[in-house]
Amino acid sequence: MPTFDVTPLKIFGSSTIGVFIATNNLVTFIPPDAPEKIDDVIRTTLGTTIARFTVAKSPLLGIFLALNDNGILLPPLAMEEEVKLFKTLGFNVAILDTRYTAISNLILASNKTALVSPLLETANRKTVADTLGVEVIVDTIANNPLVGSLAVLNNRGLLATPEATDEDLKKLAQYFNIKVDVGTANKGKSFLRGGIVVNDKGALVGDETAGPELMKINQVLG
Repeated sequence: MPTFDVTPLKIFGSSTIGVFIATNNLVTFIPPDAPEKIDDVIRTTLGTTIARFTVAKSPLLGIFLALNDNGILLPPLAMEEEVKLFKTLGFNVAILDTRYTAISNLILASNKTALVSPLLETANRKTVADTLGVEVIVDTIANNPLVGSLAVLNNRGLLATPEATDEDLKKLAQYFNIKVDVGTANKGKSFLRGGIVVNDKGALVGDETAGPELMKINQVLG
């Protein structure tokens, strides 16, 4: 079994690292002014190349990007020159025609399936399916439409908010065909996307994440 590294990290003094960082198995996106010392941590832990990008000149890449190994979805406020830069990386790239900007909160995607929030307008579902190369399923987690903020996943497992019911976990295991469990990051935070940036090789976690939380992250995603 390949090794799976879990590395605590802080960015801009914040343990909410998933607000600023987004990754798939090939590229990790970080803000242009992120300290260079985190580059080595990302390369070692996630095993990807690094792209220093913005969306709408903002460093909040983890909020504005929804991605997998096939494609990248951007919110309408992405600027033309930014979109061109994303396209140079060789992924499918599309802008969602939505009134929402924090699109990562609305989409939880693997390389085969995307769980999409009922908040995301129906017309966008085909864009999600085509760009990410996935089957789209519309549902909530714990009756909450912010599905992308309440769980993180890779090809090994899915970690969901403790608010998720047994029924939720059963459905998620069925949708993604991987092991599913609940957990937290950063001392009990259940909005997992903010505290964990994960791919198949490893996970970056907010530096407030406690020992038992690290064990659960390793157990489910490693």
